[in-house]
Amino acid sequence: MKKSIILLSVLALGFAANAQVYERTPRKYDFELSDIARRITPVLSFNANMHADGWIWKEGRSSALVEKGKPTDFYEINKINDEDGEGANARTAWVEGVQGDGIGEWVMIPVGTNDSDTRWHFSGNGEGGNLKVCLSVENGYQQSKDLYLKNNRVKEAKISIYAAAFSAGQDDAYLLWNPDCIHEEVITLCNEIAPEPFYFNSSYKEFFMSLPEKYSTEHIQLFLRLEIMSVYKGTKYSDTCISNMSAMVYWMDEGTGWVTEG
Repeated sequence: MKKSIILLSVLALGFAANAQVYERTPRKYDFELSDIARRITPVLSFNANMHADGWIWKEGRSSALVEKGKPTDFYEINKINDEDGEGANARTAWVEGVQGDGIGEWVMIPVGTNDSDTRWHFSGNGEGGNLKVCLSVENGYQQSKDLYLKNNRVKEAKISIYAAAFSAGQDDAYLLWNPDCIHEEVITLCNEIAPEPFYFNSSYKEFFMSLPEKYSTEHIQLFLRLEIMSVYKGTKYSDTCISNMSAMVYWMDEGTGWVTEG
């Protein structure tokens, strides 16, 4: 697959919806934005929408493969975390775009809730909170069993979860301070193929963490970043692929247990 590779640079932000193109002027902050802050601000202002026609969250991944004869977004970040149900077993996947096995390459997604607005509005009593984030990964290129085996799958991955506090207006949102990494963990993903699969391969992981007190009265959005640490080698190609990836946040309610809400 890596016969023609173009590393896609971070481009000027554009957003298309309902046949209109919205140009977002970057907000000026009175503090220096961290690297993670600069990367998440494009989706923070548009309800973390990774799937709007004509827009790709290029800051949300380290690279993406461009292959001769295919559209430039064929293996882009918008091919995972697909709200329209075209994830695993769909025609494509996110594929890292560097030479070799893609060790150190990464992809990031917003963490969702059961609300249509994927921003998570946490309102607390100033004491922080206990959270659980559930991650689902359809590993490898799952268009077919043949392509699944020919391409790399993620073996070990470093998971980093960030909390971003923001203030939201009618058509804009801005950070209150730089996001904090509230959890980091190395996990091992499955490489087994189900005998009669709806998915060839699916891994489910849970992460438990505490929300710092300063977030407890703010609107927050969580982001989950997956970094490739090692791979299951493909039989033919060195591309490392993920067909689908989604995450959901739950918080601990003393009366009802783990719940999620917007």
